Amino acid sequence: MAPPQDRSCYVLELSVGPGGSRWAELHAYPNLDHIRACLDVFLENGGGTSAYHAIYYGATLGVWTVQGGNVVGFVDLHPFIQVRHRDKPPVALTDEAGTSALVYARRKERYQQDREGADLEDEDEDDEIPGPNEWDDSDLTTYEEMTMAVDWSGVLARLPALEPPLLAPGERAMVRYDRWRKTPRTMYASNESVRFGSYDVECGEKLDPPFEIEIPEPDDEDEDDEFDD
Repeated sequence: MAPPQDRSCYVLELSVGPGGSRWAELHAYPNLDHIRACLDVFLENGGGTSAYHAIYYGATLGVWTVQGGNVVGFVDLHPFIQVRHRDKPPVALTDEAGTSALVYARRKERYQQDREGADLEDEDEDDEIPGPNEWDDSDLTTYEEMTMAVDWSGVLARLPALEPPLLAPGERAMVRYDRWRKTPRTMYASNESVRFGSYDVECGEKLDPPFEIEIPEPDDEDEDDEFDD
């Protein structure tokens, strides 16, 4: 396969850094419809993992702009994403106290339901409930019950048009930071280049995007370095 080129693309990053739940996806496409489609899969919150990563771990959720191999922008998606738990009003991901309150309210409700019919005369019913900043296994069910939505028009207003040549299937785009001085400094696990398509760069796996697109298979000699960026 040809070496990385000076190409333009958008890169949707969904990641959690090293710690209790390492996870990272990079979706590199020149078409914003494709970026949106990949984001929508995340927002479906299958199994509650998206809300869990976003709320509990403060996952990086954002869109990078690469122009001719140079990183020139990053749009943090947190201000544009809202979460809702059942019939409660939606809460922005940037409202950490608000999202934590949703989780804790459901935890307290669940504990109180479990106590129904029990003799609590000599007990303080809050003693057994972990505090708002503590972990409780029942929270996983709460995250699964949540729905997520994005203000995509707000995101689009902050993304510049790409300059040709655009990243194409089977290609890699250079990723340089000479023109990028803001934080986050670099995209997850990609300090030199990014490959067209969707990849779990933490596990080293290609992901099937939610749309049909033909991507050439890498040459055998390139398989070992498919995820070396």
